[in-house]
Amino acid sequence: MKTNVIRKGVVSEALFRLREQKIHTLFAGYLALQRRSAELRRLTDLQPDFRNFFDEFFLVKDHPLGKPYIKPFTEQTASNQNLWLNDNVAGSYAPSSLRAGQPFRKVVTIEKKAYSLPDDHAAQAARHLLFNTRVSVTDLAIFLYRDFGMLGDSFSIFDLIGIFAYEFGYADEKGVAFSDDFSLLFSLQGASSWDIDWLEQYD
Repeated sequence: MKTNVIRKGVVSEALFRLREQKIHTLFAGYLALQRRSAELRRLTDLQPDFRNFFDEFFLVKDHPLGKPYIKPFTEQTASNQNLWLNDNVAGSYAPSSLRAGQPFRKVVTIEKKAYSLPDDHAAQAARHLLFNTRVSVTDLAIFLYRDFGMLGDSFSIFDLIGIFAYEFGYADEKGVAFSDDFSLLFSLQGASSWDIDWLEQYD
C-alpha cells in the first residue's frame, strides 16, 4: 500500500491563508487543550503538555536558531518578523504568564496550575480567539498533518478532515457527523469542491 504525503506547495498555501486570518496566537494552546480533553474524555484537570503538542504539530526541521516552531496563528499583520516561536512555548501558557482578562483566560480556566475548559469553551474561543470568524478546517488539517504519512490509494480531503475531527474531539468516530463545537469554530468552505492535486505518493 502506498503512503501519501501532502505536497509542500499545498502546505505553504494553507499556512499563508491561516496567517492572513486574524487568529489569536494562543489558539494553538486552546487546540492542545481540546485534544487533551478528547483523550481524557473530560473538561477538567487536563494536565496539558504544551511542549509535546508543539513538537508534534509545529516543529520545523530547518528552523532559525532558537526558534524551532512555526507560528500559524497571529492577531497581528503576518510578516517574517512574527513567523516563528522560540523554544519556550510552555512558558507562554504558564499561569504566571497569563494575566486575568487576557483572551486565553476568557476561554480557559486555570486554578492552582490546573487547566480546564468550561462547557461553553467553543463559543468563547470563537469570540475571543477567532474574533467571530471561523477557521478553514481544510487549511488547518493540511497544516497540522503536513508531516504525517497517510495510507491508501484514494485518500480524500474529507478523510483528512475526519482524522482531525476525531483526534481533536469534534467527532465520536471517524466518518460521523461533526459536533456543534466544530461548527462554531471551523468552516468546510471549499472542501466539497476540492479538486487540487494535493498528495504525492511514496512506496
